Amino acid sequence: MSLKDIVCTQLIILLIILRVSESADLCRDNDAVNFTTVFLITFENGSDTFSNKTPADFNFTTSHSQSFTFDVNDGMFAFVNEVPDLNNGWHGNASDYTTNDNDGYMFLVNVQRIDPQIFNYKIDDLHIGRLYEFSAYVANVVRKEKCLSKPNIRFEVRAINESGNVIAKKGTGDVPACYNMSWSKYGIPFETTHSSVVLLMISNDVEGNGNAVAIDDIELRVYSTNDLDDTSTTG
Repeated sequence: MSLKDIVCTQLIILLIILRVSESADLCRDNDAVNFTTVFLITFENGSDTFSNKTPADFNFTTSHSQSFTFDVNDGMFAFVNEVPDLNNGWHGNASDYTTNDNDGYMFLVNVQRIDPQIFNYKIDDLHIGRLYEFSAYVANVVRKEKCLSKPNIRFEVRAINESGNVIAKKGTGDVPACYNMSWSKYGIPFETTHSSVVLLMISNDVEGNGNAVAIDDIELRVYSTNDLDDTSTTG
């Protein structure tokens, strides 16, 4: 058995012992481990600044209202291929994360304080007992020099049943403001105890002053102990 096989086997055993729960550490850059993508949302691309796609086109819902103009006010979102230059407070003209994706769109959210659900995706036919990772690339669109409140997002996995059991949850902490918009991968590993779950991103920030975030490459992937046939890409 190679060193890589030994390390992978030890990783599986460790995660099973820990039974990845709501206290699980936030996943960062786990690409060295073999995964199979279940879905990947990149929001497509196009020459128009604002995409005419809606969340329904990507199979998710949000509590925010969609904007198709440069007025992306509190409680609103837009699919854009560059960040609008809002009062010079945002990283105007910054582009999406997806590589090899000219004029790629991203999910830009000016998060509201009331009902701050950013992303809600229901999925069925998961393999009970398997290890999954729910992740996304996230960037703070507010310039560092503005000194406003920072986005703070909770990744959450809930069972689809009457009680809505929380299978796993973890926050990003404050997403840092930078002089140039910077993307970081955030996510959460979980072991499935139900075949149907809802994947959530919810704002933890209560200030609402600032708190604008860009999200891209939302992904669910499964640890590849064996290959799956039900992979797909959305957008």
